[in-house]
Amino acid sequence: MGNFRMASVEIAGVEISDIEIAGLELSASQVQQILLVLSGFIAFVLIILIINYLTKSHGSSSGEKPSNKSGKKPGKKEPQYEEIFEVENEIIETNPYKNDPDTYFEQSVLQTVTLTLILGLQEHLTKMAENPSDQHKAMKAVRKYLEDRSIAPIAFTQWNQSAIQGIAARVILNGKSRTALFGPSVAMVKATAKFPSEISAQVESAHAAGQSVFVLAIDGLAYGVFSVSHRLVLIGSGDRI
Repeated sequence: MGNFRMASVEIAGVEISDIEIAGLELSASQVQQILLVLSGFIAFVLIILIINYLTKSHGSSSGEKPSNKSGKKPGKKEPQYEEIFEVENEIIETNPYKNDPDTYFEQSVLQTVTLTLILGLQEHLTKMAENPSDQHKAMKAVRKYLEDRSIAPIAFTQWNQSAIQGIAARVILNGKSRTALFGPSVAMVKATAKFPSEISAQVESAHAAGQSVFVLAIDGLAYGVFSVSHRLVLIGSGDRI
């Protein structure tokens, strides 16, 4: 390095002098500083590794579980509930207007008409891709109730439904085309003649119990009433809410 050269230095018994690397000349003191920095960095890394090892080793030997930062107990799931709609009562009046024999229908016929109307509702919900309301779910429970008793549907025409009025369609009974209605009792009381006493009493009793109440009518006469309960059940248990 021209006419100026530094004396060599000694570290731990090792003599360090000026060096040249790729054309870069480093004095002995610069080499010493570089070595000291590298030694310090290596020592720091070794200390960190040792601390981590000791920490893991201590946790394993003491049986400590990893902390749960979320604060929730590991493995515990939120309770899940299932909605249950179930028919509690069915009352059928085969002839609400006894002075006219043309208004008489067998109980099985009236159940068939009810199932026919509800099956039309299922087709409607599927076609419209609508999510069923509680009213629709309660009607579905009536459908299951009737299907479990081997009731089968019949042909129908001019089917329609509304959230307030319920379901309506034309069906053939005793050789005549008739208008069949199935809907909430609150709406049906306005769409039919006065309910027979037995049906009226069941409507009041079911409403008092907090149940959904549906009335079947044909040509303006009430023939049947279905009351449906609604509850929540904890999945995996028999608990009711």
